[in-house]
Amino acid sequence: MPVIAARSPSDAFDCAIESVRLATQFMTPVTLLTDGYIGNAAEPWAVPDPDSFKPFSVTFLTETNNAGGKVLPYKRGENGVRPWIKPGTPGLMHRIGGIEKAPDTGDLDYSPTTHQLQTDARKAKVDNIAHHIPLQDIDQGTAGGKLVVVGWGSTYGPIRQAVRRARAKGLDVAHVHVRHVWPLPLNLGELLRSYDKVIVPEMNTGQFKTVLRDQYLVDAKPLNKVSGQPFTIAEIESAIESALGEAALA
Repeated sequence: MPVIAARSPSDAFDCAIESVRLATQFMTPVTLLTDGYIGNAAEPWAVPDPDSFKPFSVTFLTETNNAGGKVLPYKRGENGVRPWIKPGTPGLMHRIGGIEKAPDTGDLDYSPTTHQLQTDARKAKVDNIAHHIPLQDIDQGTAGGKLVVVGWGSTYGPIRQAVRRARAKGLDVAHVHVRHVWPLPLNLGELLRSYDKVIVPEMNTGQFKTVLRDQYLVDAKPLNKVSGQPFTIAEIESAIESALGEAALA
């Protein structure tokens, strides 16, 4: 399923709206990641104008989508999405439930072939979401440098300040912060491969680093912390200087 990570208390608002947009547009569960650091933090925030957000309306099926007259509740259309049907709509009533359903009809079908087919269809639907999310931007710096620090979630603040300080010293380092953790932005792989070195600070044992290495075959290095406390700016700044020092000696 799609995964989105908020980077700050105010960003959680926009991420919640983005999560609902994806869930509605693609009829899929969406995981919104936050943590205790964000939940206990505070920052000034102006309540946005609701009219500034692009609507993500739903079109409900009102008549049968099958020439034979029988509704096909699991017939996937554009982007692999099933039709939205209001419960009790005359002529469109159907059965739901069960572990696995046959394509189009939704009839219960636990056969291996059907399960493979439907699993592939659901995966393709989620993978396709990458075409409907923004391309990855660079928070600080430019593409093609010596080092990039890749973050996600609440590591944003300390990474931003550490990179800002390092750049003020003349160090060639950039900051990329990922909101859409899955599926990943379409240009992320090319962007990361443009740097000589990649560091991924995470308040875990390196899960996102592993994803980046697996998906893009980049030699991403972990900077992990699981003490229950957020990264300090100095910790990330030290890692930046260490990585660039090693690069200079290579």
